[in-house]
Amino acid sequence: MKNLIYQCGFSVINMGDYGNISNGCHSVFLSGGEYRRTGGRTILKSIILLPVMMTKSSKIDYSKTGYFSSLVLDYLNGDEWLKQFYSLKPSFESVNDSIEGKKKQTINRTELVQSLLNQYGKLLDRNSETYQNVLAINDENTFTVTTAHQPNLFLGPLYLVYKISSAINLAEMLNEKFPQKKFVPVYWMGSEDHDTEELNHIFLYGKKIEWNPSSKGSFGNQKTDSLHGMIKEIELIAGNSEYAKDLIRLLNDCYMESATIKEATRKFVHHFFGQKGLIILDGDDRDLKKIFNPILKDELLKSNSDKWVSLTSSVLKEKYEPQIAPREINLFYLTGTLRERIVKEGNRYKVLNTDLIFSEEEILEELNNYPERFSPNVVLRPLYQEMILPNIFFIGGGAEVSYFLLMKKMFDYFQIHFPIILLRDSALIIDKNSSEKISKLGLKTEELFFETEKLIKKWTLNHSDNFQLEKEKSELKKVFDELNKTVVSKDKSLEQQVNAEWARSLKFIQSIEDRLLKSEKRKHEDSINQIRKVKEKLFPGNSLQERRVSFIEFYLSEGKKIFDLIHDSFNPLEQKFTILNLGN
Repeated sequence: MKNLIYQCGFSVINMGDYGNISNGCHSVFLSGGEYRRTGGRTILKSIILLPVMMTKSSKIDYSKTGYFSSLVLDYLNGDEWLKQFYSLKPSFESVNDSIEGKKKQTINRTELVQSLLNQYGKLLDRNSETYQNVLAINDENTFTVTTAHQPNLFLGPLYLVYKISSAINLAEMLNEKFPQKKFVPVYWMGSEDHDTEELNHIFLYGKKIEWNPSSKGSFGNQKTDSLHGMIKEIELIAGNSEYAKDLIRLLNDCYMESATIKEATRKFVHHFFGQKGLIILDGDDRDLKKIFNPILKDELLKSNSDKWVSLTSSVLKEKYEPQIAPREINLFYLTGTLRERIVKEGNRYKVLNTDLIFSEEEILEELNNYPERFSPNVVLRPLYQEMILPNIFFIGGGAEVSYFLLMKKMFDYFQIHFPIILLRDSALIIDKNSSEKISKLGLKTEELFFETEKLIKKWTLNHSDNFQLEKEKSELKKVFDELNKTVVSKDKSLEQQVNAEWARSLKFIQSIEDRLLKSEKRKHEDSINQIRKVKEKLFPGNSLQERRVSFIEFYLSEGKKIFDLIHDSFNPLEQKFTILNLGN
């Protein structure tokens, strides 16, 4: 049986020789008929329509969430002062200019394609969308849209899924808008990152499940052979549903049958997104770093990245706090169990926390012989990425948007095209149970983003007799105003005393209001506890859900369909925050 899921479903069905289904307001399975895809439509000859769960998605402005910095919000709003820090605005109108800019840069497409084929090895089916996209990179009219992230264990928090979905969506939109070109989505896997504490755990239903590998060095090169205990712990929590069994099989197949985290992550991500043509590129690649060698050499000898990023940072500081601070040398030294900073001390280069010391001649020889041992940090990695890829869009979170804005002068100096910077989609997924509680409580979508106590106060006000003493405050204010006029006309020195008495009186009334509020809260204790539980469920630790919760929670209730629902609700160019309600 062949199935297609439309999140928005159908609004028009014309049955005759053909049925035409276009997006509307219900979800359906399209099952058992002949169909073909043309653009955004599915044309069917004979079908069976099976209704499925209706899922409601809505959007709000990022500014209304309270979770995004002023820098990011100003960037989204096209702030004039910020335009000095980037080349092209994030829109369809900028695409042709970005393409023309990229064409001026030499891209070693042949080497890139070969490296990708080598990295995938036998994982890549020659009939797959990803394989076709990899080969398409050989064509000068193929361009990439890229997102980047470390290989979080089991995909980590939801935002990695959101990054990838945003890149896939954008590539699809560009292919439809500019059919004379081809656009492919890329996930740059930052396997060289060594921040184990950030990458070694997931949160599942509020419980932190953690893995402590025995070795050091890059997280992507950690061996997976000790992961079975963590997978078993997930299995105990997940239960015995078919989705749970499928998940555990997948975790075992991807992670226990792989030698390293980066190999396992490639399999895991490819399983979920390979059918969408996603290309996974690992920057930890000897041949790709050979291409990057001239900039690595410049970094060791001249430190130009520090110069240009520091210069930009000094300007940005006039209005915003810079996201990152460059170093004199923005490189790590990388081997199997080691990733430590390279620092320059006089005429020598030292690898911190080791006995390794190089002269200038020796470190250049090391670079020439072993380019894979030189690992860019957060300042140089974007330059490496954009030197390697025929990239026109970079899709990142708020922090990445912020630090990319520091890099334009550095890109210009090295004559590397500066991509269009696009904020990835962000989302709040409301599970069925929370959706029912929200509906019963009568909460509005935007109210969910209120600070908890503010939300409780607003809800209590809406569900209680008016206990705010606004009328009394207004009447008392009139009395004091009249008193003030009379007193001042006779003795101006008493004005301060009258004002002080008014302030004390107002404070007294407010204290009465606070007591009345507490009394009302006691009457609604059960509902208020429900509000607190909903807030903690959807905003764990008062953070965005996407920064804590694993996709696994929603996979266990929805299966792979959760990825389709996310995909169908996203539109990165819309630049809105998505609320995906699984309970409607």
